[in-house]
Amino acid sequence: MLVMSLPAARRKSVTLAYLIWAVFGLFGLHRLYLGRNLSAAGMAAITVLSVPLIWSGLGLLGFVATSTWALADAVLIPGMAKELNGAVAAAP
Repeated sequence: MLVMSLPAARRKSVTLAYLIWAVFGLFGLHRLYLGRNLSAAGMAAITVLSVPLIWSGLGLLGFVATSTWALADAVLIPGMAKELNGAVAAAP
């Protein structure tokens, strides 16, 4: 098994991930950028579904959930980028 790094053009920047997180954190776009497609879709779905439900209290609960998730991601972003950038390529 070989450990290979991504080419410079495909490497993911922690700085850019934080910038995306700061602007679109509740929608999970930083997770999409870092290759976490399923959790990004889940985060976006919770946020979008919470908008029409905001007055019922369920929407507020959804926003609390995605806000907590986004705050946890502030700590996890460097590790996610490192994991993606240090992708392991299997020998053919």
